[in-house]
Amino acid sequence: MRIMTHILLAIALLATLAFAPAGNDAGNFKPGSEPYGFRGIRWGTPIAGLEGMIKVWEDGDPAFYEKKGDLLEIGGAKLHSIRYVFWQDRFIEARIVIPREYSSSGDEWTHFRTIRNICFERFGEQRKPLLGHEEYSWLGDTSWVRLVGYDNPGFLRLNIGSTEGQNEKKVFEETKKQEKALEVQKAMMAAKGF
Repeated sequence: MRIMTHILLAIALLATLAFAPAGNDAGNFKPGSEPYGFRGIRWGTPIAGLEGMIKVWEDGDPAFYEKKGDLLEIGGAKLHSIRYVFWQDRFIEARIVIPREYSSSGDEWTHFRTIRNICFERFGEQRKPLLGHEEYSWLGDTSWVRLVGYDNPGFLRLNIGSTEGQNEKKVFEETKKQEKALEVQKAMMAAKGF
């Protein structure tokens, strides 16, 4: 039984790799389609310069905002929420949750499919992955876009962000992690009498 489980996992992994979505190479946006922000807010815009932004959650840094009066729709597809992510008080990402539609049609991915088609038309078409989920990404010098739909646990998301902002945040977090490790190492050395 254990061997069969390992074989099935290996097959699933190979299938995932073989049919992974295109879009992991930098610069794969359709020419001229790379966004420079979201809904009129350019990447790097300071939160202080924006009106109608309501802080809904903060995890130290970043902080998450909603925009007062924001239209929860893209191309006719309903949205559950749009969160504007600010790191070091600058706009770096939009996180969009797409609801499932429990209607008589039985197609609970209606809104996701509408947004997927809009993304394909705007940014360029991607291959469809297998194994019960859809995940597409577009990467560029200025922006990245990631559209994700999973049957289990059942979330559908569209994230659009700043490539530069994401890279700066990663470098900052890695530097902080290294500084903390160095502090722990120094404390351990001091405790040993070195």
